Amino acid sequence: MRKAFATTLLALAASAHADTSECEIHKLATFPFPHRPTAEQAAALKDCDADKLYYGIGVHFDYVRARHCAFATDRQDVLMMLYANGLGAPRNYAVAKMAACLSEPAEIEARLARLARMQTGKEGPSPKIDMCDGAANSHLQSRCAAIQLQLADQDRNGRIDTISARWRDTEKTALLSVRRHAVDPAQIEEILISLQDFEAGKLPSFSVEDAAAVEREMSQMKIAPDKQRSWLAYRDAWLGLGKLRYPSIPPHAWKAYFAKRRLASTKSQ
Repeated sequence: MRKAFATTLLALAASAHADTSECEIHKLATFPFPHRPTAEQAAALKDCDADKLYYGIGVHFDYVRARHCAFATDRQDVLMMLYANGLGAPRNYAVAKMAACLSEPAEIEARLARLARMQTGKEGPSPKIDMCDGAANSHLQSRCAAIQLQLADQDRNGRIDTISARWRDTEKTALLSVRRHAVDPAQIEEILISLQDFEAGKLPSFSVEDAAAVEREMSQMKIAPDKQRSWLAYRDAWLGLGKLRYPSIPPHAWKAYFAKRRLASTKSQ
């Protein structure tokens, strides 16, 4: 066992030494000076978010500004993607490898190997690298999870906007209230799925008895008072939207519909 452990340590040390030696060469490259932001631009980017600018989260894709922001905030992994993928600047593997060597130590080996495959054409004519590919450390994993969550929310919200684009202003205002009362991604997903069904004519058809039964079942659940108040505000916002957009559906049917969805969601957790 000691021999195996020692062998593993030697292998890790050899790998680290190889990475260090390779990076000593790659770090001889330099970022093109004209690509750096001016002092005035850097000052304006003090509170920028390179991830959001690169992935287009809450903003239009702006790779030049993402590059300036990455320089201003020392986001080497974003610079690696921009230069390796040829976004906002010509594809430049030498600079991308330098940025990879200046990024998270745990990610360097995999990133250099991937960049080498891309450079030799082994990944097709227009290869792309992403800093989140095979993230090895917990900090980057958390960062990438947040990016994916934001992108998913943005996609859902965009699809909701498309559904409601031709609605009357009063209906859009009521929908805005529903969205404001949605406190987690699951509720945003529920808004999208429900609207898709409702607009396709699949509307709730529950009876008064159905509503009473599901209300009784919900009353037996142990729910924190603040969470219950939050959910009731969300449900009541739906009632307001339903009254305007789908006036043929009575309030008890909406209450039964959303209570059943909540019960199903709670039981699946």
